[in-house]
Amino acid sequence: MPTKEKGEKIEALSGKLSHATVTILVQTQGLNVKDMDDLRSKMRAAKLEFRVVKNTLLRIATERNSMTELDKNIFHGQTAIALSYGDEVAAAKAVSDYVRSSKIVKLKSAILGGRALTAEEVDTLGKLPGGKKQAQAEVVGYIQGPLTTAYSLFTAPLRDLCYVLQARAEQLNGEQQGS
Repeated sequence: MPTKEKGEKIEALSGKLSHATVTILVQTQGLNVKDMDDLRSKMRAAKLEFRVVKNTLLRIATERNSMTELDKNIFHGQTAIALSYGDEVAAAKAVSDYVRSSKIVKLKSAILGGRALTAEEVDTLGKLPGGKKQAQAEVVGYIQGPLTTAYSLFTAPLRDLCYVLQARAEQLNGEQQGS
């Protein structure tokens, strides 16, 4: 049975997990204080909330948020989480970039929309060009292009008929004025 203090920490962590758009788990074991401060400042610059958490508390908080498909092996070793309440792609990029430049920090997993992502999927998410807005714009473009073409094809006969009727009306108007 958790103590009152641990219960409060679990509740706070559970609330953060439910509001975060993405939670990225990293292993920082072996990182010295200077490098940890550097990591925290880079996460702050990327508008990420970064904190070291106890694995047991994190596991209980994920279970309370019905995140049951997470691999239980990620709850081993020292775990730090980067919480993003905004752009998931920018968060993945910031964490992936730091992991690539560091020889010590390892990407463990992520939670996106209640689903687990592997370290490779987080890295791939971080490599999306332009971020979340760019990806959304591309999806809209892929949908809008065919719809615009279909609209043009369906309205062309009616538009052409209107042009013919307008030309005929102008022609009859011209004959009446000429007589």
